[in-house]
Amino acid sequence: MKMTPLGWSLFILILVVGLFFRHLLPLYVVWLLVPLTVWLLIILLRNKSGPIATADETTDAMLMNVPPGKARIYVMRKEFASGQQGMNITLNGQIESQIRTKFFLMADVEPGVHQVKAKMSSGSESAARVHRVKVKAGEAILLDINLIFGVIQGTPEFTEIRDSSQAVQMLQNCRLVHWK
Repeated sequence: MKMTPLGWSLFILILVVGLFFRHLLPLYVVWLLVPLTVWLLIILLRNKSGPIATADETTDAMLMNVPPGKARIYVMRKEFASGQQGMNITLNGQIESQIRTKFFLMADVEPGVHQVKAKMSSGSESAARVHRVKVKAGEAILLDINLIFGVIQGTPEFTEIRDSSQAVQMLQNCRLVHWK
């Protein structure tokens, strides 16, 4: 399980608060907290991202130096909501990985049309979204993914950023994750 120090801190805080308040609340409320805690643990245990890149690899990726004859697709997740839950990303149905808030993926691809699929790790296939993106040789594009919240689960929404300087600015304070 890969959790950030902030995620662990919040988990421990919730656990301590829950243990403290169990004496002050009626017993049935405590029994309601047990399934909720188990559910949250299951969600966090489904986080299985690829290896996190080194700081040098992340810095190099942010330079947006596209190899000759190729195009580059970046997929980023920066919003705070549901940030510790992993989002599964698949490129052209072939390579996949998972990102959380403040992480991004990068792929060098052939020019043409490509499909990027995003789905929350604990979400159903009905909430998954596929985005088609057309890239030319030498072009770098950033796909910023946000969640649109529904009654039961969130649905990913893609925003294309084709301006390299804007993309670099948006990638600041994010870390590169390798594909699995």
